[in-house]
Amino acid sequence: MQAQSRRKFQRYQYEAPIQYLYLQPDRYYNSRALNYSERGLYFESFQSLELKSQISIFMPNYSSGATGPDAFQSYLAVIRWCKKISEKKSSRFGIGVEILEKSHERPTPLEIQKRQACDLCDAKLLTDSVCRIDGSICLCPDCYDCWDEMPEGKVKDGIKRFLDRNVL
Repeated sequence: MQAQSRRKFQRYQYEAPIQYLYLQPDRYYNSRALNYSERGLYFESFQSLELKSQISIFMPNYSSGATGPDAFQSYLAVIRWCKKISEKKSSRFGIGVEILEKSHERPTPLEIQKRQACDLCDAKLLTDSVCRIDGSICLCPDCYDCWDEMPEGKVKDGIKRFLDRNVL
């Protein structure tokens, strides 16, 4: 009997250099991507990356006519998992990211610094990718989807008052 895959999207083998920004807007780290899917990318790093944190990924081999990850110059992604690679002398980590945004342009350091936190889960986001409710509450796309699916009523109103910091 074959094991069922928990993945939503098919993975494709792919090896190419990448650069990523993590926590410091002016410090690029070099790495190699090893596979990808429609909404994710796997690469290896010499540092552990914190779950749910966001990184900017750049493709040095970008080509507007390419297929696969090289078809875009940059990605905004969130770390979904990070595991130490179990080789005796290895100090590498396998990193799985979910792609949030794709771009044919490379953002400037100023754009990368314009980050904001989700009012519900505290995920760090670029201000352009933050959803707003009534102009005052900032939610990441995941929290916004949950909010949108929540039925109207006292519970939703109470959460909105809490997020507005108006709990009286």
